Amino acid sequence: MSGSRTPVSGLTWLPAHRFFHELSPRARMVLSQLPLTATMVLVAGIVLVFHPALLRDPVFEAGLMLHALMFILAWVIPWQRFPPAASLAVPILDFIPAGLIRESGVETIPALGAMAVLPVVWLTSSQLYPRFGLLMSFVGPLLMVWVPLVLKGSVSGEAYSVVVLLPVLMFATGFAVHTLSSSRDHQQHTVEEARRQLQAALESSARKERLVNTVVDAVGVGVLALDAAGNSTLRNQQQKRNFALAYPAPASGKDPEVHVYGRGGKELLVPEMRPERRAANGEDFSDYLVWIGENGKQRVFSTSARAIRDDGRFDGSVVTFTDVTALVEAMTAKDAFLSNVTHELRAPLTSILGYTEVLTSRDDLPGDAGVMLQVIQRNGQRLQRLVADLLTAASGSVDVRPEPADLAEVIGFSLATAVPLAGAAGVNLVNESDPEVPALIDTTRMGQVLDNLLSNAIKYSPDGGKVTVRAGATAEGVFCSVTDTGIGMRQEELKELFTKFFRSETARKSGIPGIGLGLAITKTIVENHGGSIRCTSTPGHGSTFTVTIPAIR
Repeated sequence: MSGSRTPVSGLTWLPAHRFFHELSPRARMVLSQLPLTATMVLVAGIVLVFHPALLRDPVFEAGLMLHALMFILAWVIPWQRFPPAASLAVPILDFIPAGLIRESGVETIPALGAMAVLPVVWLTSSQLYPRFGLLMSFVGPLLMVWVPLVLKGSVSGEAYSVVVLLPVLMFATGFAVHTLSSSRDHQQHTVEEARRQLQAALESSARKERLVNTVVDAVGVGVLALDAAGNSTLRNQQQKRNFALAYPAPASGKDPEVHVYGRGGKELLVPEMRPERRAANGEDFSDYLVWIGENGKQRVFSTSARAIRDDGRFDGSVVTFTDVTALVEAMTAKDAFLSNVTHELRAPLTSILGYTEVLTSRDDLPGDAGVMLQVIQRNGQRLQRLVADLLTAASGSVDVRPEPADLAEVIGFSLATAVPLAGAAGVNLVNESDPEVPALIDTTRMGQVLDNLLSNAIKYSPDGGKVTVRAGATAEGVFCSVTDTGIGMRQEELKELFTKFFRSETARKSGIPGIGLGLAITKTIVENHGGSIRCTSTPGHGSTFTVTIPAIR
């Protein structure tokens, strides 16, 4: 029994037990007492109509008056001030008026003893003190029928045996009610616990959803989530702006327009190539560039998608849209700057080298002029190579025209060219290549690769040492490696080794000249041959660059 009243709304829709427990303690007491009261009224009515003489029986009258007093007490007593167990006093006392009425009218109406079932049901269904309730479900009816026999002074065994059945039946009824009530309470407890857990799970899920939505809206990246059917299930604020840019609201009477482009923002993408459609088809991709918006207002986005899978089954996808407009514009401006500057440098360099060559061919130069001209020519050629590298980097592509050739011969030419540089640096060049290495290569471009690798190997061996070139054929193709005994690199530096303008920390600190374009160009040339290049290195013990080219088919 609760000590406080909970407001009730929509009572007609509540299950009976929930409706009962929503009532105040006083209302619950009155409602529990009402069935016996109604039965008493019905008995009084039957007696009035069919057995009026019984109404004059003082025992019958005492039973009715005593029950009326019990009903009034149930109504007026402030039960919320008492412990819940106090409510059990009412059904226990109910056995007294029920016993009086039965005793006075049992000869006339034999069924009056059945009224004992109502306090029995109350006691055994309350679940306050289950064992006590079961005990009273037997003792109460037993006293209700045996006490009158004792008071009359009857000692006949037959008289006692006739009424022994009622307490047994009441106890059996109480036990059944107790069992059903316990089962109901257990089920109710289970249901309530499940309901609380479900409510907690829903609240937790709602909190997490709010957190996810807040985080997703806070990032500056467009986020789009799709279900297995390709329908949008989540689109953050940034992506809503991107969507409005790609699919602006059409003017009245016009068809909707789509502004999603590829190839530098000039070519309208077909639906199958748009990021969201590719993601809906289960594709995973990264750094897929698209141009969104009308011409003149376009933004460039790097898009990536990852499929969501449930036991291997496609269950949706998440697509991100990162605005890289500023980066693309910067890269374009950088490439344009490099291209313009290198073109402007090429013409005067060609003139300088041309006149230097003319001067070095004369016989009437002063004694030290020839040496000075060689210095000018050597540095001019070096500057010319840098200009060529910048032009190649700015163009972003290298033209490669492979044809059958002997890689060993190309290696020989490159080694011969590197001899003066190696001699000046005190580096010993060693060729351990096979005599013939047939390959499908562009000899000019592959010579450029070897020149870059040999130049670096010599340059990064400032204290002399040895540079070894190996080449040969395998079942998969041909390989060529250049190994030096120079300064080497750390493992973390190898990850960025082939990116444009990268130079290792050791190289920068040592003052060795370079701009970090040679290896990036070398990688491009090798990959355009269909091959690959890798490097292994140990700080202080040198590096090995290995080029692998596919076999001739």
